[in-house]
Amino acid sequence: MILLLTSNLPRKILLAALSGILNILIFPKPALSFLSWICLVPLLVAAHQEAKAWRAFFLGQITGLLFFFGSCRWIMDVLHTYGDLGQVGSFLCFLLLVGYLSLFYAIFLLVYSRVSFRFPRSCYLLTPFLWVGTEFLRGHLLTGFPWCLLGYSLVDYSNLAQMARVTGVYGLSFALILVNSLVSATLLERSRQSLRNLLLAILLLGTVSGFYALSHRAPSPGKQLVRIAQTNLSPELKWDVESRISVLNELERLSLSAELDAEARQKGTAKLLIWPETPAPFYFNQDPVFRQRMQTLARRSGSNVLFGFVDYKDTSNPHCEINPFNSAALLAPTGDLISQYDKIHLVPFGEYVPYGRLFFFVEKISTEAGNFRAGNRIVASSLEGSGIIGGFICYEAIFPELVRRFTRQGAQVLYNLTNDAWFGDSDAPYQHLNMARFRAIENHRYL
Repeated sequence: MILLLTSNLPRKILLAALSGILNILIFPKPALSFLSWICLVPLLVAAHQEAKAWRAFFLGQITGLLFFFGSCRWIMDVLHTYGDLGQVGSFLCFLLLVGYLSLFYAIFLLVYSRVSFRFPRSCYLLTPFLWVGTEFLRGHLLTGFPWCLLGYSLVDYSNLAQMARVTGVYGLSFALILVNSLVSATLLERSRQSLRNLLLAILLLGTVSGFYALSHRAPSPGKQLVRIAQTNLSPELKWDVESRISVLNELERLSLSAELDAEARQKGTAKLLIWPETPAPFYFNQDPVFRQRMQTLARRSGSNVLFGFVDYKDTSNPHCEINPFNSAALLAPTGDLISQYDKIHLVPFGEYVPYGRLFFFVEKISTEAGNFRAGNRIVASSLEGSGIIGGFICYEAIFPELVRRFTRQGAQVLYNLTNDAWFGDSDAPYQHLNMARFRAIENHRYL
C-alpha cells in the first residue's frame, strides 16, 4: 500500500503538500499541536530512498513553501499596510522570503534521501540530527529567522517541554522528528523491530515527561506587585504634538489609577511599573519635557518605571540623527535613570534593511528617518529588595542564545517589551507569545 502511494511523482507531491498543511495546523491559531508527532511522516515516506536528488529537493521545497506561506502570511500584510510597498511589491518580497526559507526544508530532504540510500536501517535515527541542523542554520544564516521551529508546538506540553531547560527548543524539535521518523519507518518497513523502536521512543519521552511531572513544584506566590499600563493604539495613528500628549496622559492615568483590587491594596505600592515598547514617538534623552514627566511619574507612583522610547546617541553629530535606537529605560522611584538597554537584534526589513545594496528598493516599515542601529550590550538591573531583572525587546524573544545572555548576566526575572499591534488579528501575536514562553522554560525564569 505504501509503495503504491509513493510510486510516482504526483503522489509524492501530494504527500509533501500534506506535510506542509499539517505543519501549518500545529501552530496558532489552529494550534493542533498533537499533529506535530506525525506532521512530517508523509514527507519522509515520499522521499525515502528517492533515486533522483532533484525530486527530493523539490518535494522538500513544496512542504516549505506551503508551511511558510500559510504560517507567515502576516508578513505580507505588514509590508503592505505599513511598508508602503503596494500589494504587488509586498507579495513579491514575501514570496522571495518564503522561497528562501523553504530552501532549508529542501536541503533537509535532499540530505535525508541520500542518507536513506547509504544507511537504509539507521537513517531513521539520523533524521533528527539532520532536521535540527537545518533548523539551527535557519536561525543563524543571513540574520536568522528561527520563527515557528517545530519544537515550539510543544509549549503546552508543560512537563515534556521542561526538556528545553537542558536542550533548548532544538531538543523538542529533535524529539518530534525522532517520533515522526520512526512512524515513517513503521509504515515503510512493517517490521517488529521498527515498531519496537517507535514504542521505545514513546516510552523514553513518557519517562522524561513523568520525571518532570514528579519533580514539579507549585509556583511560589509573588511577593511584589507589578503594574502594566497598556493602551489601545492603532499603528496607523498619525503622530503630532497633540496625539503624543494625549497618549502620554492616558498612560499616566493608567499608571496612577487607584482602581486596585483587594489583593493589590493589601500588598501596597507596585514595585515595578511597565509601559509597552515605544507606545509613541517618545525621546527620553532628547525631549526634556517627556523626561521630566517620566521622572515625575516615577516619584508620584513610588515605583521603578520601565518604558520604551527612541534614542539618538549623539545629537551633536548630524550624521547620527538618521540612526535611532530602539531602547528601554528603567527609572528608580526617585526618578534617577538606573539603566538603558538598546535593542541588539533588530527586525530585518522593519527596523533596518539588511544588505542594503541588494535590497535598495525595499522601504522600511518604521516611520523613523533612516535605519535603526543595533545595541551591543546586555543589561541586567538590580531592583532594591527585589532581585535582578533583565529583558529584551519584541522580536528578540525568538532568539534563544540572546535571551540566555540575560540570565547569564544574573537576571532572575525576564521581561519582553513588545508591540504586536503591527500584526493585527493574524496568527503572529500568538506565535510570538509561544516563542517568548519557551524562553521562560529554557531559562527557568518568570517572564
